[in-house]
Amino acid sequence: MAPSISTRAIERPGLAGLSVLVLMLAPTPVLLPASPARSILPSGKTAGSQITEAAGGPFEEAERLFRERNFPAAEPLFRGVPETSPHYPKAQLRLGTIYYAAGQPALAETFLRTHLRLRESAEGHTLLAGVQLNQGKFDPAIESARKAIALDKGYARARTALGMIYATMEDFPKALAAFRNALELDDKDANTWFLLGRSYFLSHQPAMAREALENALQLNPQVVEIYSQLAQTLARLGESARAEEVFTRGVENNRLRTPPDKGIHIAYGLFLAGLDRGEESCEQFRAVTRFAPQDPEAHYELAKVLFQMKRVAEAARAADRAVALDRSDYRIHYLLARIYTVLGDAGKAEEHARNAVYVEQQ
Repeated sequence: MAPSISTRAIERPGLAGLSVLVLMLAPTPVLLPASPARSILPSGKTAGSQITEAAGGPFEEAERLFRERNFPAAEPLFRGVPETSPHYPKAQLRLGTIYYAAGQPALAETFLRTHLRLRESAEGHTLLAGVQLNQGKFDPAIESARKAIALDKGYARARTALGMIYATMEDFPKALAAFRNALELDDKDANTWFLLGRSYFLSHQPAMAREALENALQLNPQVVEIYSQLAQTLARLGESARAEEVFTRGVENNRLRTPPDKGIHIAYGLFLAGLDRGEESCEQFRAVTRFAPQDPEAHYELAKVLFQMKRVAEAARAADRAVALDRSDYRIHYLLARIYTVLGDAGKAEEHARNAVYVEQQ
């Protein structure tokens, strides 16, 4: 799993920011990367074809693979568990978790509901809250999280789930309270510290955000998103030197990730641009265009900095690439209108100005 957080999602949590939250509720040892939207199954394989190959494998083997986070291998084994088996309810729970991880919340919800129909559990209701949240079903998600808490008042992840829901709804007082309650039950959970820090950041409490994020980083120094959020928090506090140090460490960690996270490069690039270090800023955006050439955000941010540096022809190429990848972003059209005005191409400037207005009004 892998992709990343957009800078727009960092500033406004909403549904666009849900990617960073996916699977933090699942019983895994690390904070997972953002946007796990692609299939977990190997290229060219379907769930059905793998079931044929692996059907009848022991439940214990599936559990071992699940603990190792080898979800593609575990999935067909769990699917092969018959309804008559005493392991069937737990297999449904595991399948719900796997499809939650794969960014397929509707399918995950089907398996989780089967599990809960057969055997209610705090874990099942908590995961159901997560998949409902990822589908924008806020009221049902709150209800599921509360059911989990009622079933097991000591289950910290249920309170983390409730906090995630309220944070997405931008009800930060309730979100912060839920995360703090979760940490009273389990203060060693890096995911919850991260989410608490992110919520403090989004609610304009950077000093509190720094403390929470530093706790998260101490508990799990491998997670790129924590470095990115902490560095942005330090920058907001005016601690530029420390912010750059954290960004640098995060980018180093990102080299070990496959594929790399684009979010930290974009955040670092924006930070450097704010310090008038244009060429260094461009390098961060170019890094994303190399490993994620189909990502419009990096091309747009690169074009913006090049335009500010008065390298207008280069800016036009980058912005043209961005708009080819995403014609629905009014910001790119506005930028192109400005670029082509400077280049003296009135026709293209007017075309993009019209497109910008049209797209923004949709």
